[in-house]
Amino acid sequence: MQRLSVFLLLVFLAISVNAQKKGKPKKKKKIPENIEEIKCKFSLSPIYANEYSFFKIKSRQNKNADEMIYRPNILGSVGAKMTIKSFSFTYMRALPQPELLGNTKSTSYIFNLQKRTFGMKLYWMQYEGLYLDKLNRSHLYSELDNGIDSNIILRPDIKMDNIGFQNYFTFLKSFSVNAAFEQTERQKKTAGSFVLMYGANYLGVSNQQGNSLILPSQKDYYPRVYDLYKLNAISFKIDPGIGYSFIIKRYFSFTFLLLGGSNIQHKWYHLDGKTRTRWGPWISLNYEARAAVGYNGKHLLFNLVYSRSQDITGFKTTYDDKPYDCTTNFNFFREFIKFTAGFRIY
Repeated sequence: MQRLSVFLLLVFLAISVNAQKKGKPKKKKKIPENIEEIKCKFSLSPIYANEYSFFKIKSRQNKNADEMIYRPNILGSVGAKMTIKSFSFTYMRALPQPELLGNTKSTSYIFNLQKRTFGMKLYWMQYEGLYLDKLNRSHLYSELDNGIDSNIILRPDIKMDNIGFQNYFTFLKSFSVNAAFEQTERQKKTAGSFVLMYGANYLGVSNQQGNSLILPSQKDYYPRVYDLYKLNAISFKIDPGIGYSFIIKRYFSFTFLLLGGSNIQHKWYHLDGKTRTRWGPWISLNYEARAAVGYNGKHLLFNLVYSRSQDITGFKTTYDDKPYDCTTNFNFFREFIKFTAGFRIY
């Protein structure tokens, strides 16, 4: 109930910020010369998509400490998007989990609105049951042909929440984020723009008291947080950045968005044996990067989109007024990959 309240609060904040006063209906805005609107009677596109969160515990100063990477065991979803004039319907079905990596119970609510110069995203991703990977590798499943290796540890007791909203604005009308990522319009020429994003999110990792997020073998390397079993943080951010689309022979495009800034963050956490919750403000850096490669032809289209963002919750080098040579970061990531391919009928 507490997590649902946080999600509903963020939804309310996002809607309130973007609400406009009622008035006389405005005239339809003229489409910029560099943008071509796409109107078709029917389109159908098969889709693969995977959006998930994971986190990494890392010592910034102790080179002998292992990085501990907690991931959900999910492979994404497949489905199709059908559009009839202005009405769209999307059906997605989750792919089966690899049994060797445990059972992750996941819940995801994601709302995305993408216009030419404005975008809004609301999300709530919740996981129960993660696996811990001590190696920072991108192609994990190829390593598991002969069973779980010694660097994989199942943690069915850990829960994780990532709840938030983000709003994007572009400053130049000749650059269309919508054309690059949703393909409901077409950008005719190479162009770019400054971009501004603001938002807020709640991050939470919880476990039973006595079950630390730090492995017993790493206890000496993380003296500040060796018995930490619950961590929560609320972050507020304003990130400036840049977006650019390279158009090749009218229909091919490569687009990127790079945004970065500072979190104003408030965290609270529980240590085993400590009866009180510790509060403390924290200012840290964050970033978001998105890229899209696509073909947006008259009848055929395909698009590959990848994005990655990071928020950091950190701990100082002192604990109970005692210095330790260990500064610990909890790096929370959100990744998204989507591939679509389809056709249009005019």
